[in-house]
Amino acid sequence: MNKILPFFLFFFSLSLFVSCTIRVGESNADRQASSQTLAEAGSGEEEEDHLSFIGAGDKINIQIYNEKELSGVYQVSPEGYINFPFIGEIKVDGLNIFTLATKISSKLKEGYLKEPNVTVLVEEFVSKRIFVLGQVKKAGSFPIRRRMSVIEAISLAGGFTNLADLSNVVVTRKGTDGREKRFVVDIKSIVNGAKENFYLDAGDIVFVGERFF
Repeated sequence: MNKILPFFLFFFSLSLFVSCTIRVGESNADRQASSQTLAEAGSGEEEEDHLSFIGAGDKINIQIYNEKELSGVYQVSPEGYINFPFIGEIKVDGLNIFTLATKISSKLKEGYLKEPNVTVLVEEFVSKRIFVLGQVKKAGSFPIRRRMSVIEAISLAGGFTNLADLSNVVVTRKGTDGREKRFVVDIKSIVNGAKENFYLDAGDIVFVGERFF
């Protein structure tokens, strides 16, 4: 019994690892079986919409037509607020640019401007970044402003080094339940058109491993 227990624990641990590691772009049967998991990997419209939400540290450009003294770039505080003239503190964390423009317009109508024309743009998404590590030329963190593929992220990091394993790129993502999931992406097959592209979400970690000779 004592000799069997270590083997049991080994295979149990291995099964847990396999359950949270998904290889992207396998056969049609594998793709259908993991369709729900891949939806969570940022391949749908919901993830793209999520990237448009303003967060702490973001820099937003607010323009009020014919009101230069009110227009300018504002940085969101760590608590999620900006301090706007006449209005004071405004909670902007979690809003998109259209909702914020409507909110500012409504506030300015309360005794300040008759028909304010408000436009909001995001200058820099500080709150939403991805991380590219391993065998790339310029490892680091990069802002993600829109739906971004793993290939685009690696390009931002200067591309692969000569030692990179293009068939075994691992994307780590933390789910809403706090657990990490790992997606194994075959870049070579994506470039060749044999497999579908893989899209990132804010906070993703892209790790390019070293190939074995």
